[in-house]
Amino acid sequence: MKDADAIVVLGCPSTAGLRRRLNVGVGLFRTGAAPVLLLSGGGAGPVPEAEIMRRIVLTRGVPEAALLVEAESRDSVENARRSARLLSMRGGHSVLLVSDRVHLPRAALLFRLAGLQVTAWAAPRPPSMWWEVGAAIRECAALPRSLARAVFLRRRG
Repeated sequence: MKDADAIVVLGCPSTAGLRRRLNVGVGLFRTGAAPVLLLSGGGAGPVPEAEIMRRIVLTRGVPEAALLVEAESRDSVENARRSARLLSMRGGHSVLLVSDRVHLPRAALLFRLAGLQVTAWAAPRPPSMWWEVGAAIRECAALPRSLARAVFLRRRG
C-alpha cells in the first residue's frame, strides 16, 4: 500500500550513517510505501553522497527506474528545495523522509516549508551516545540559520 509519493533518503558524510539511512529507505521501498526512492545530497567529497547511495541501492535490487537522484545540494535547506522541485515535476507532494533521529525535526520542518507533506522515519541510533550528543548540539545551532534561510528563499520564490 502506498503511503507517499516518494521516500527521500538524506545523505550524510558518514558511511555508517548513510548505510543506516539506506537500510530504512530500501526497507520502506520494498514494502511498497512509495513508488520512488529519492536520494538527496551533494556533499563535500569528489563523489556526491546521492551517487554513492544510488550505487548501494542498485546492488540491493532497487530498480534504476524507481530512483531520483538529487546530487547538487550542500545542506538541508537545499536538500528540501531541490527534492521538492524534482518531486513537483512528477506531480509528487508527499514524502517519507529518512534521516537520523536528531536531524529529522529540522529536516522535516525544511521539507514542509518547501511545500511537501512529510512523514519522518528515523534511522537506527548510532552506537555512540557521544555522537548523538554532538549531533544534537549541531542541530540546535543549525536550526535558526536554516529556518531563516528557508523562509527567505521561500519568500523570494
